[in-house]
Amino acid sequence: MLVHYLAERSAVLDYGSLVNHAQMLADLFWGDLQRHHPTISSLNLPDEVAQAWKQRVRVLPDGRPRRTAHAVFLAVRSFYLDLSQWSMEDPARWAAWAAPCPISEADIRGYIKETRHRQARMQQRTRTLVPVLPQLVRAAEARLQRATLLLQAARSAKPGEEFTVEGSQYRRTGRDGSHWRPTALFLAPVGEPGPRFDAECEENNAFWTWASIEVLRRTGARIEELLELTHLSLHQYQAPTGETVPLLQISPSKTDRERVIPADPDLVAVLARIIRRIKGTGERVPLLTRYDGYELVFGPPMPHLFQCPSQHRLQVISPNRIREFLTELALRADIVHVDGTPLRFTPHDFRRIFSTETVNGGLPIHIAAKLLGHLDLNTTQAYVAVYPEEVIRHYRQFVDQRRTHRPSEEYREPSDTEWRDFRDHFSLRKVALGTCDRPYGTPCQHENACFSELRASSGSAPR
Repeated sequence: MLVHYLAERSAVLDYGSLVNHAQMLADLFWGDLQRHHPTISSLNLPDEVAQAWKQRVRVLPDGRPRRTAHAVFLAVRSFYLDLSQWSMEDPARWAAWAAPCPISEADIRGYIKETRHRQARMQQRTRTLVPVLPQLVRAAEARLQRATLLLQAARSAKPGEEFTVEGSQYRRTGRDGSHWRPTALFLAPVGEPGPRFDAECEENNAFWTWASIEVLRRTGARIEELLELTHLSLHQYQAPTGETVPLLQISPSKTDRERVIPADPDLVAVLARIIRRIKGTGERVPLLTRYDGYELVFGPPMPHLFQCPSQHRLQVISPNRIREFLTELALRADIVHVDGTPLRFTPHDFRRIFSTETVNGGLPIHIAAKLLGHLDLNTTQAYVAVYPEEVIRHYRQFVDQRRTHRPSEEYREPSDTEWRDFRDHFSLRKVALGTCDRPYGTPCQHENACFSELRASSGSAPR
């Protein structure tokens, strides 16, 4: 029955969504019930069995709360309601499986709250990543520049020869043993600890890391849309004024709806550099087939832009490799949060940053929705509701207006004595609150000697 149900639902789901749906129904729901109740054979669950399952699904195997518990409840509720509806339309096939739904409206009532919490986490992540995005961009550019210089120097050097690039010394080597190849561009640092590396591979990874970041942050494209870009995606539009506007066509992906993005000069320069690289000495972009991991099919041969040598042949770059590029660059650049925790970028982070910066920069939200390919403005609103510009602007106006009614001498520069008294106030307050590790409000066995000493050192008479 589960197989037939999922086959019916597959008509309106892509492969990734179908796998997720199957995992929730077959594993988290029915598989869990069979593990705890081996004799169960009906969807008409006793109340105690249903309640016990709800408690188990809210917790992960390691004891942490499951964030997607409400999504599982919704999938199971839809499953039962679908069977009830289908049993009336085709009773011979589905009526035997119709049963009361164990998921009530009260069980899914927290879905909206969980959705808001998820949006808050995404918005907080965007607020964290926006300030460090320039650092990531500079790191990608610096890495590409250094890798290009290393590759040029390695090609000019002979096997065993040493050379210097940007103050660091390297020696060109080859493979060890019988597999040593004089033509291999392996480099080893001289005088510094470090592994040997392939200069061509380093330059290739540096270039596609830089290209991925530039295209993602300038288009807001999804990762699958990025990898589906081809030479045929570039178009030109002749405006009524006679101006030629370059356009980038995004193929249908998640919403099966294509869109066209006006390309700014910086994006055009990045795409032109990519095309020159993949053309090489040829006149055309090589045609490659791409494997769609969401639909599990191979596409037709196309002049894909994101293609590079891998395992001795040209291949379209995979989504996992793009993610590895971004993770490796963030580690190399030592990008951390204010508390010192490492920060990581994912391809979808650039989509949120793009939407936030465009709308907060003055672009109407319905235009941003078209650029992002959203069918619902509420989806775009969830992406861009990161900085409450209207709240900030009106509050600053309120503060400025309130200052006009305050005495002007309150805004003068404080004297050195006032600054010293201000700092001493907080030092004395810390001692009074018990920063010497004694519990607050308890008597001090040293009769507050530290408090008196601090008073004396600050020039005030001890009490």
